Amino acid sequence: MAGGAIEHGFDLGEFGAIAIGRGDYGNGDHPWHQLERGEIEVDEYNRAVDDLARKRGHDGFPPLPVDRILGFAMNVRPEMLHLISDVRTRGISTGIVTNNVRALGAWRDLADWDSIVDLVVDSSHIGMRKPEARIFEYVCSSLGVAPAQSLFLDDMQANVDGAVATGMHGILVSEPAVAIAEVLRLIG
Repeated sequence: MAGGAIEHGFDLGEFGAIAIGRGDYGNGDHPWHQLERGEIEVDEYNRAVDDLARKRGHDGFPPLPVDRILGFAMNVRPEMLHLISDVRTRGISTGIVTNNVRALGAWRDLADWDSIVDLVVDSSHIGMRKPEARIFEYVCSSLGVAPAQSLFLDDMQANVDGAVATGMHGILVSEPAVAIAEVLRLIG
């Protein structure tokens, strides 16, 4: 995001506020939230954030760089895949919960996710997004587990906080090795 902000002459905070509703990431009905819930498509999002930028005194806003984002999203952490495999061999249900945009659905082609985890939840397909409580409730219900018996890992603090608020145990993944060690400690 920093490169896009600077490249287009925006302060990073202002760019984030317009692009994804930073400061109100977990709440509200920002166009980014609508896009991740599958309520609108990329072209509608682009028009909406361009309007937001103009209302804030800018000359417009750059369109969502779908190819750049897709390149970033296509990075799979092998150590996390190994963790998933280890957890599943212990008989523990696993799932992927992703905030996604339909136009970025190519991540599904990286692997046969349905054979790697028990459940794949894509926000743009089910109309819910992290950190909304209802997505965590949906995941727990779908896996047949109580929130208090669930671990949720994410690289965004707001999403971890959302999971914790529903009763799940949340782990922020800033350093994968640290998060993996914590998961293994908790599951014994």
